[in-house]
Amino acid sequence: MGRQLALAELVEERDWQLDLGSGTVAFGGDLRYGVQLLGTESHRDGTWLWAWANEASNLPPGLLHLCTWLRDYGRREGVAELATPGLPLERADGHRLALIASGLTGRPYYRGPYDGGAVFFHLEGIPAQVTDPVRPERALSVLNQVIMAFEVDHRTAAAAFLQQQGWRVEAAAAAITATHPTGSSIRIEFDHLGRLSDMSGTLAAER
Repeated sequence: MGRQLALAELVEERDWQLDLGSGTVAFGGDLRYGVQLLGTESHRDGTWLWAWANEASNLPPGLLHLCTWLRDYGRREGVAELATPGLPLERADGHRLALIASGLTGRPYYRGPYDGGAVFFHLEGIPAQVTDPVRPERALSVLNQVIMAFEVDHRTAAAAFLQQQGWRVEAAAAAITATHPTGSSIRIEFDHLGRLSDMSGTLAAER
């Protein structure tokens, strides 16, 4: 989610143009990046189709390396949603699957809408401002958006996110505290059901 917010700031409201022949996407006239296809949503029948299973479209094999890797990962780890060719959107939509893929690969993704559906693809060669850890002042916002948008274990999500972002995390019975290398700190409290009940933070002065 942190990468997605940073990507949105980068591309802003630019038009997008996907070129399967060159394996690139252009945003406006000044941004162009390589792509790896993930899959498509059909709003007509409410389904998701992985790009590796889309045999009718004759997609370039070079653009399927990532989704094929995800399929193999799903088969190996027993994650059916990654290994099943198609899924109803109420079970797993494109945003949910693309976010999972982003977590596994470290790449941001883009949703390109078209008449009747949308194509999802990962971006390659993205600037570090998108892929670097989020700034300390943004960490609580990112975590809060994930918890509001998805059914996740709040405590697990919070601890894993902060650790992945480079924070030192200390866990107690009803809370976790985290310290950023800059000196900023976060405290997150949970109720008896493990749901987030309060978040607070202190930002260190910029050096």
